[in-house]
Amino acid sequence: MKPANDVALPSRALRLKTEAGNCLTIAVGKTDPVFVGELIDEAMRLMRRSQELANGKAAAKD
Repeated sequence: MKPANDVALPSRALRLKTEAGNCLTIAVGKTDPVFVGELIDEAMRLMRRSQELANGKAAAKD
């Protein structure tokens, strides 16, 4: 997986990536393993969708 250039990301993809980071930041401070797992799962979903949007933009340029 190659790193995406944040400046080139569509605005929605960038927002999703930021929200994923927020989920992980919150998860670090929690002790409930179920809640932490849910936050990590949500972060993964958000990052996956962010990458899909970013890749869609890249494919549209080709």
